[in-house]
Amino acid sequence: MHSIGILASLAAAFFWAVAIILFKKSGDTISPLALNLFKCLLTLVLLVATLFFSGVPLFPTAPLNTWLLFAVSGIMGISLADTFLFMALTRIGAGMTAVVECLYLPLTLLLSFLFLNESLGMKGICGAALVIGAIFMASAPFGKHDQNRNGSALRPLLGGLFFGIVSMLLIAASIVMIKHQLEKTDVLWVSFVRVLFGTAGLLVAALLTGNRRSLFVQLIPSRAWLTALPGAFIGNYLAMLAWLAGMKYALVSVAAIVNQLSTIFIFLLGAVFLREPVTASRILATLMAVCGAVLASGVTF
Repeated sequence: MHSIGILASLAAAFFWAVAIILFKKSGDTISPLALNLFKCLLTLVLLVATLFFSGVPLFPTAPLNTWLLFAVSGIMGISLADTFLFMALTRIGAGMTAVVECLYLPLTLLLSFLFLNESLGMKGICGAALVIGAIFMASAPFGKHDQNRNGSALRPLLGGLFFGIVSMLLIAASIVMIKHQLEKTDVLWVSFVRVLFGTAGLLVAALLTGNRRSLFVQLIPSRAWLTALPGAFIGNYLAMLAWLAGMKYALVSVAAIVNQLSTIFIFLLGAVFLREPVTASRILATLMAVCGAVLASGVTF
C-alpha cells in the first residue's frame, strides 16, 4: 500500500503540472478567483456523479466532528490558501511565488513530525534536501525580474511573501490535520466534503468582492473553456483524488516530497508546450529532484 501511495502522489504531481500549463493558457482571459471558482464547481459536479455511480452516499451518518474536520480542511486548503496564494501572485509575481511554494514540503514535514510523530530518517532528510535544493535551483531564473524592484516596492514584496507563506502553511496544515481520519474514510467522500466547503468559501468570497458581476460573467462558456475545462478536470479532480490517495496510503512526509515534483514537471512541460528555455540548471534540478524523491520514498531496486 505504501508503493500505491507513492505512485498516487507521483500521479498527483504530474496531473497538477499539466493543469498548471492549461491554467496558464486560460489565465489571460479568466481572473484567478473566477478560474479557481470554476474548477471547484466543475470538480464538485464530477465528484457528485462519481460518488453516485460508486454507490458512496453523499451524506453518510458520519459523526459531526468528522464533517467539521474535513470541512475546515477544505476551507483552509481551498478557500483561504488559494485566496492568499492569489494575493501573493499579484504582489511578487510568479517567479518569486514559485520559490515561496517550495515551503509546502518543509512545512508538511515539520507538521507531520510535530503532530503525527512521523520520522523520515537520514534517507528521508537527504531526499528532502535534494528536492528542496532542486526546486530552488529551477525556480531561481524566474525570480530575476523581481530583483529590479525599487525601494518603493518593498512593502508589497514583504506582503506578498507573507501571504505566500501563510498559503503554504494552510495547505500543509489542511492535509496533516485529516491524516488519521483519512486512513479510515473513503477518499471520494473526503474529496467531496473538502471541495463542497471549499467552494462554499469561494462563493462567499466572490459575493463579497466589489466586481462580483464581472466575476460571474467569466463563468459563462467561452473560448477560454478550451483550456480551463480540461485544466479543471485534470488539476482539481484527478490530481486531488491522487493527492488524497497518496496521503492516505503513504506517510504524509513521503507523499509531500513526491508531490513536490510537480514543480519540476511544470518546468519540463513548460519547455515543451510554452517554449520556456531549457538550461543546464533546470536539467540538473530535474535529476536532483527525481533522485531525492526516490531516496526519500525508500524504494529499492
